[in-house]
Amino acid sequence: MPIISENWKMRPKHNWYSKLLRKYYKIRVNLTKPRCPVADSAIREKAEKENQLVIQIPFGGLGDHLAYSSLPELLWEQKKIKTFISDKSFFRSRIIRDFVWKPNPYIEFTGTKGWFIYPPLNNSLLTIDEYLQNLFGLQGDGRPKVYYKPDTVQQLKGKTIVHPSFGPSGKANGYYETDFHRRFIDFLEKNAGNFILLLGRHRQAENPLEARIRHLLKPPCYSIESIEGLADALLSAERRYLMYSGGASLSAALGLESIVLCNRKAVPNFQYGLHKYIDLM
Repeated sequence: MPIISENWKMRPKHNWYSKLLRKYYKIRVNLTKPRCPVADSAIREKAEKENQLVIQIPFGGLGDHLAYSSLPELLWEQKKIKTFISDKSFFRSRIIRDFVWKPNPYIEFTGTKGWFIYPPLNNSLLTIDEYLQNLFGLQGDGRPKVYYKPDTVQQLKGKTIVHPSFGPSGKANGYYETDFHRRFIDFLEKNAGNFILLLGRHRQAENPLEARIRHLLKPPCYSIESIEGLADALLSAERRYLMYSGGASLSAALGLESIVLCNRKAVPNFQYGLHKYIDLM
């Protein structure tokens, strides 16, 4: 199956070429979306009537896909609704597809277009996990779902870890701004104590915040080579300092409470109830 990729969005700065690719990406996104998407207010009735749900995730990050990951099992176990994942979904890399969806025994892939959150029902009190489960009338634990069973990393067992990772949304959330970097590092100095810095070696672009932490605080480091490796690290640590990104979603899926450092630009609804979110701005 061809994977529609958005690797180009990982560039920390946009020159004329990456801006052109960004425009091309937006056109492709619009072409793959259904012309008349099913509204959230109607999707439950449609899925129950047809006994199936086709999900088409329009954004390619790990957190974007994990947001929908609890639905297939809950829909089948509680309502006998079969879930399909549309091939028109976007994936930042095939690794995300293989980690989130390939091991899931409650889904199949399909070439048809499908539903995505559109437009969200107005309810500022619900987080994303609560919102989706309530949308379909499901009883769940309010967390994403993964089928990978992590192993303990002895080097990280009982330690404090810091994972300053963010994807393309980092620009919109202000994570490239020097002032945010300063506040992030000040917070670590005052609160994190002795910590191990996780280095995202699986990424294509250098993380400027990660580089600044290494330069100023000089912590011991541990390299992450894959999403499975990140899951192992999250499970092994006693305390976790993460960012408003896929790592926080993965931590929630594993049932691990974490401290998530972000700023007020982050959307409150797209957070997870078991985490503590700290606004650094």
